[in-house]
Amino acid sequence: MPIRPKIKLFGYSTIVYGLANLLTKIVVITLVPLYTTYLTVFEVGLIVFLEMIELFVVTIIPIGCINAMWRYLPGEEVHIKNKIIISTFTIMFFSGLVLTILLMLFQNNISIFFNIPNNDNLLFFVFISCFLQSMSHFIYALLQYRNQAIFYLTLSLVQFLSLVGLTIYFIIYSDIGVIGIYYAKVFVFFISLISVFFILIKTTPALPSFNIIKKILKYGLPMIPMILLMPVLNVSDRYFLKVFASLEDIGRYGIAYKFGMLINMFLVIPINRSWGPQMFQVGNSLENNREIHQDITFYYSFIGWFIIIGLSFFSDTIISIFANEDYLSAAWLIPWVSLAYFIGGFKIFLIATASLADRTDLLIKAGLFTIIFNIILNYFLIKNYGVEGAVLSTILSNIILIILLLNASSSINQFSWPIMKIIHGAIISGILIITFENIRGITIDYSFLTKCLLLIAFPILSVFTNLIGEKEMNGVRYLWSSILKKVKFNYE
Repeated sequence: MPIRPKIKLFGYSTIVYGLANLLTKIVVITLVPLYTTYLTVFEVGLIVFLEMIELFVVTIIPIGCINAMWRYLPGEEVHIKNKIIISTFTIMFFSGLVLTILLMLFQNNISIFFNIPNNDNLLFFVFISCFLQSMSHFIYALLQYRNQAIFYLTLSLVQFLSLVGLTIYFIIYSDIGVIGIYYAKVFVFFISLISVFFILIKTTPALPSFNIIKKILKYGLPMIPMILLMPVLNVSDRYFLKVFASLEDIGRYGIAYKFGMLINMFLVIPINRSWGPQMFQVGNSLENNREIHQDITFYYSFIGWFIIIGLSFFSDTIISIFANEDYLSAAWLIPWVSLAYFIGGFKIFLIATASLADRTDLLIKAGLFTIIFNIILNYFLIKNYGVEGAVLSTILSNIILIILLLNASSSINQFSWPIMKIIHGAIISGILIITFENIRGITIDYSFLTKCLLLIAFPILSVFTNLIGEKEMNGVRYLWSSILKKVKFNYE
C-alpha cells in the first residue's frame, strides 16, 4: 500500500529539517566540551543564563508574524504572495529594531536586576546578536513554506561551521572568554542578514502593503502568549535557580538540560519546521486530511517515546563523553527534561484547529494561564526542592498546557486525537525504563548490550501489543520494497 503523498512529503521534509536543525542546534552540544574545558563553572552558568535572555528576545521579535505568513500564503497569486512575504519581513524588522534599542538603552539596569556582569558591554553584543539572528532566520521560514529543504540544509551547514569555527577561535586563541561567543554570533548573523536582503530582492520583488500588515498583525498578535509560552516553560526556571541557588548550579543544570534538549533537536523542532507550514496546506476540510493530522500526531508520539527510552538508558554515557565529572551528578535530569519537551511538542498539532479556523484568540487564555501557572510552580518548587523542583515544574506546566489546548481544539473541531495510542506507548516505555532501573539496582554490571536490547524491545512490543497496526506495517513494507527496487536498479 503506497504511502499517502502528504505523509511522504512530511516525512521527507522532517528528515531534512531535522538534519538542518541538528546542525543549527548542535552548536550547543559541540561547544560543551569547549565551555567545560576552557571556562569556569561560573562562566558556563553565565552562558546558560544569557541563553535564557536570548531565547526570550529572539522569540518576541517576530510577534507571531511567521505563523500569519504561513496562514495567508496558500492559494494566493504570486504578486500577492510577494507582498505578504515583504510585509512580514518589514514588521519583523521594525519590531526587532525597537526592542533591541530599548534593551540596549536599559542594559545596565538589566545587568543590575539580574545581577550578572556586563564587562566589555557584554549585553550590548547579546542584544545585537539577538536582532541579527531573528532577522537572518526569516529566510528559513520562507524556505520551509517553499519546501526548499536542501537549500535550508545547506544554509544551516554553513552557519554551523562558521559559528563553531569562530567561537573556538575567540575562546581558545584570543582567550577573551564569554564575550567571544557573542562576537562570533554577531559576525555570522550579520553576514547571514546581508544574504537575506539579497535573496529577498532577487526572489520577492514587492513593496509592503499596509492592509496586509494589518491583516498579519491581527492574526499574529494573539499568538504572542503562545509563542512566549515555550521560552517561559523551558528557561524561566534559570531565573529562579539564580535567586534560590547559584550560577554554578545553573551551569550544571544547563549542561544536562542541553542534552535533554536532544529530543527537541531530533524530533520536536523538525516536526514544527515541517508541519508548521504544511498544516495550512493540508487543511481539515476533508476526512482524509483530518486523518493525516491524527496519523502524524501518533507518529510523533511513537518516535518521541523511543527517544526518551534511549536517553534514559544512556544519559550517564552522554555526560561522560561531552563533559567532565563536575557535571555527571546532573545526568539524571536528561530523560526528565526530554519528557517535558516531548509533552510540549504536542502543541503544534493541537493549535492546528484554532489556526485553521482563524481563531488564534482562543490560544490567548491557554498561553497566559500556563505562563502564570509555570511562574507560581517555579517559585514554590525551586525554592523548596532546587533543581528537582525546576524540572518538575517544567513537566507539570507542559501537561497543563496540553490539557488546555486539547480543550480549546475540541470546542472548534471534532478531531479524533490518538490519545489511547499515546498512553499505550507511555505504558510500554514505562515498563522498559522500570525494568532497566531494576537491573541497574541489582547489579552495576549492566552492559551496553542490555541497554540496546531493551531499546529494541520497544518497537517489538509495539507490534505485539498492536500499537503498530497493519497500516503502519504496510507503510514500512512499502518503504522497504521501494528501497530494494532502487538498489537493484542502481546495481543493474
